[in-house]
Amino acid sequence: MRPFVEPDWPQAYLESAARLTRVAAKSRLILCGCCACIDRLVTLNEAVPVLLAARAPGAIRLGHELLRRAEAGIGGEILSHSAEALTLLERLDGRRGLGGTAAQAAYALAQLGAPVLLALQDRTAEQIALLHPDILIATEDGLACASALKPLRASGKAPHLIVEYVQGRAVAGIVPPRSTRVIVRFADDGMDRDPLFISGSRHLAREAACGILAGFNAIPPHALNATLAEAADIAARWLSAGLAPIHVELGDFPNLSDRQAVFAALTGRFTSLGMNHNELLSLLPGNAPVRAKARYLAETLGAERVSIHADDWALSVTHGDPWREQQALLAGCLLAASRAAHGRPTVPDSVPAGARFYLPHPAFAEEDGWYAVSCPAPFLPRPASTIGLGDTFVAGTMLMLGRARDEHGSDPRRASDNSA
Repeated sequence: MRPFVEPDWPQAYLESAARLTRVAAKSRLILCGCCACIDRLVTLNEAVPVLLAARAPGAIRLGHELLRRAEAGIGGEILSHSAEALTLLERLDGRRGLGGTAAQAAYALAQLGAPVLLALQDRTAEQIALLHPDILIATEDGLACASALKPLRASGKAPHLIVEYVQGRAVAGIVPPRSTRVIVRFADDGMDRDPLFISGSRHLAREAACGILAGFNAIPPHALNATLAEAADIAARWLSAGLAPIHVELGDFPNLSDRQAVFAALTGRFTSLGMNHNELLSLLPGNAPVRAKARYLAETLGAERVSIHADDWALSVTHGDPWREQQALLAGCLLAASRAAHGRPTVPDSVPAGARFYLPHPAFAEEDGWYAVSCPAPFLPRPASTIGLGDTFVAGTMLMLGRARDEHGSDPRRASDNSA
């Protein structure tokens, strides 16, 4: 095995930027399911005063919980049942954005030029307008670009409230030590049920580059078992078709028993698992090294790789090629950092100005056939936005780990010329 040499990180990121669009142009179809929604984005400074001034206890509790998370530098998700909180926050002048891990990853991939098929249940004009126009959607007539979809009536699905806060900017006497966001949901949306995506992806999986599955942390309790059985069937059919990697992005679970149900249903049916560092700490508390926790999860869940992302580093434990894994981490971190710097998804051509590099883990370690690979993420203490960074990271890693088209491979976008 060739020796692993820790790279010059800024130079490695410049090389990654030059590589991204070339790899995207050669990528096979990437399958993205099963979550897409509409976000309403507000700041902590806007949300907290309104909530704390409310009369409803539920709204006040939500305001204090947001402050608690800001003081601790914690993001994650909250499920609130306060109708008054929803009414108050909807009155704020928040801008709308695309939500959902699968949808965010699909947007980043399409922007790079990779072919991507997205599960889409909500086909309203408002939802479609937020998608990248080149994202492919399954229709009765085949695959169509999002820009060619005919909108359907409203689904009635409530937007998610995304509350952002900025490091060092005081709110109600609290000074956040970290910039991040909290997702506030007022209902469990469930997995996007797109029968056309499900049936189409089964046929396309054999020739696809890879598959991404997410959105399991917002399933209504009454639908949990049936939904997970459906998700397990999708993953099993992809796996039997030879698709790899099949990546599950965990997400933040307000109900931890639901997280265990997800593992019980999907174990053995995916090859790759991802989460952020806070989600790892929630899942496996304690001071054991991150690479040891990641390997434990990989072995316990039967995965080929487990990937952890944080503000200023990323780490994977894998049975695969460690150099390819490093390229995947670099691509994911660069895409996320570029989005953080510009406040929107971008195609990076360099490292964001002012980025810092810090690596608290060894860049490479090997033990018993497992490789632990880590890289510093270009860290921006005060990013323009923290929305969708983890989802964008997933897009970059899967692009680099997925299969490329050979010289005779077909481009699924050619089949999308005839729209629905």
